[in-house]
Amino acid sequence: MTLDDRARLAVEDIQLAVDRLERETRGPLERFDRYRERRQRDRRLAAGALAAIVALGALLFALRALQPDRSVPATPVLPTGVLLVGDWNPKGQEATWSTVSADGSQRTDLGFRATCARWVPTGDRILITNDTASERTGGPLRPAIVQPDGTGLVPLDGLTDPGLNLGCGDMSPDGSLLVAEGWVEHAPSRSGIYEVRASDGNGLIRLTEGHDSVPVYAPDGTQVAFFRTKVGTTPDGAGAIFVLNTNGTGLRRVTPWGWAFLFESWSPDGQWIAFQKPYGQLYLVHPDGSDLHQVPLALPAGMGALDPEWSPDGEWLVFTAQNGDESTIWASHPDGSALQQITDRSGVQDTQADWRP
Repeated sequence: MTLDDRARLAVEDIQLAVDRLERETRGPLERFDRYRERRQRDRRLAAGALAAIVALGALLFALRALQPDRSVPATPVLPTGVLLVGDWNPKGQEATWSTVSADGSQRTDLGFRATCARWVPTGDRILITNDTASERTGGPLRPAIVQPDGTGLVPLDGLTDPGLNLGCGDMSPDGSLLVAEGWVEHAPSRSGIYEVRASDGNGLIRLTEGHDSVPVYAPDGTQVAFFRTKVGTTPDGAGAIFVLNTNGTGLRRVTPWGWAFLFESWSPDGQWIAFQKPYGQLYLVHPDGSDLHQVPLALPAGMGALDPEWSPDGEWLVFTAQNGDESTIWASHPDGSALQQITDRSGVQDTQADWRP
């Protein structure tokens, strides 16, 4: 056996060891604890698991370092556009919001706080939860609209029901309606998804009954996807993604129970729904529940992916990458390729990125 043959066999043995370690550690690398009650989204990674992950990651890196690098550096593929990004405050249980270029090159503080915020379909305004007004008056949570620079807040508080809170939601593609998660303190029977007029927040219609959250319209406005939990679902805080026709018919579950956390997102062509599976894995599924599959992401050891959103052209997924008490925004193609980090700020929790239409 020649020296080259012996070297080749040694490299193959190392690769087999790497592959075996990756298969054995894939579960622990993605164990994240994300539990959400109303208006609470404090996400964290268990310290003990993180220490084990870091150690395993170091071992894998050392083994790979022994292999010859014959790869050709790829030309960077950079996404374009503007992202709306929240900096989550675990103590206050809300976020401060800013915009950032999709390539991470520029950030602008918008000067408001809210649990949730997302672009309206035309991209010329932002739909938010009006947390500040609720905290100031002690009244129910309701939606509001602000300009792209964060100014000109317009409350959508025409609803006369003093007990019903309307939280995170979405605007219909034609701009006429809003859909939002609703609940009444100490009255769980009133929890569900509600629809109101986008002009004033009145004209209430109840669409669902259940522990339902973060509804989003399909691109054609005929369906709504949302996240539902129920007692006994494991792991804690997990549930399933449901789809409903906007006329209140056709309710169907499109993921198994326990397979989803907040948040879900429609692809621009309406063919796919992206969501997070516990813990820290991104999945895609058709709105009829078919072709459920994982988005393969080669994130650094210790990170998990959550909060997926599609780019307007359907070429990218943008998502939160959680690592302990910090989180950053990343993007990849829907097949997991061209993975890249967009934001990189120490000590913050960038989250819930939404791509401007």
